[in-house]
Amino acid sequence: MVWKLKEMLALNNTNDTSVTLDALRAVAAQMVCVGHGLVYFQVGAAARPPYLPSMQNVGVLLFFLMSGFLITATLVRKSSDPDYTFARYFVDRFSRIYSGLVPALAFVVVVDWLTIWLTAEPTILRYYDVPTLLASLAMLPGYHGIYDQTYLQWSAFGSASPLWTLGIEWQIYMFAGALFFIVKRRGLWLLLLLPLAFFGQTPIHYLTGSLGDGVGTGLFSLWLGGAATFLLLNRFTIPPLLSAAAAVLGAGVYCFRVVPGNEYAMSTYPALALAFAGLIALSQRTAMVRASSSVRLVADFSFTLYLIHHSLMSSVHFIFPRASGWALFIVVVAAANVLAWAIARHCEMKHKKLAEWLLTQPRRLLRRATYVGSRPIG
Repeated sequence: MVWKLKEMLALNNTNDTSVTLDALRAVAAQMVCVGHGLVYFQVGAAARPPYLPSMQNVGVLLFFLMSGFLITATLVRKSSDPDYTFARYFVDRFSRIYSGLVPALAFVVVVDWLTIWLTAEPTILRYYDVPTLLASLAMLPGYHGIYDQTYLQWSAFGSASPLWTLGIEWQIYMFAGALFFIVKRRGLWLLLLLPLAFFGQTPIHYLTGSLGDGVGTGLFSLWLGGAATFLLLNRFTIPPLLSAAAAVLGAGVYCFRVVPGNEYAMSTYPALALAFAGLIALSQRTAMVRASSSVRLVADFSFTLYLIHHSLMSSVHFIFPRASGWALFIVVVAAANVLAWAIARHCEMKHKKLAEWLLTQPRRLLRRATYVGSRPIG
């Protein structure tokens, strides 16, 4: 059994990889939503610690694996265009993140205001102010660095606690992009030393220095595992039998090693990364599913669902503190999905159009300035 060198990993509809990634993205978002719902509405005790791992934490781990894989794929592939610089990369990442973040924060502002007005809940009121909102927009929740204990470490706005992972993701994006284009020496690459130094502090913390944090331990190492998966599969074709064995072995070892309530144990990350790599490698050699509109639809609003579900559940929990049970759980989880879809179809799902608009604005302004400057006076 020999691994064969190949030119490029296929991420299109010629095999099952694209739909597999969409399915994993959708499943991870639902795991986070459902996991928080189980806790808030006190149902499904057998599906929570101490019996089973917290599925919301496992969902976060999957997001970081996929993020490392997809961002590395983006950088490697788009850099074949000599005009692809950090500026274009930044616009792509900005559009992808902020097309979901801004409307989600608007949703949180309204929902939290209603909750505070009805209940005066102190845990929400404590972080419900303009400076914390601006800090969340600036991706400062989750920041770790030189000034993390004084100026730059902020809590997530209001009830939007999932923002702590988004801040980490954003800083990894900026760090990885700056490092990539410095190595490529493309564009004004020397200027990228500044974002490299600033944003690099958080990834480094979540690579080695986060062992005492409890949550978030080693998340950057998991991100790097996703990046390594792409680089490996982009160079080698792995036989299906070996891919399937890696997926099953990795999943089995992970389930055996993970301790409920301690999902951020770095010792379990290699097994999870192996399972992910095996699954992606196997999907490269199969074409049983191809494109699936339903899977793509759920994946397309998964980011918005991740951002808003916690605030909705928090509001229901505080407004109706004695309410619980499966009926309420099902209604709120379903409502979170419907609201996420309704918001995302006008926002998150339009992120490519936003990127195109942002990229064309400098050219339009330049043309307009040139036209005005060339007009005769009088």
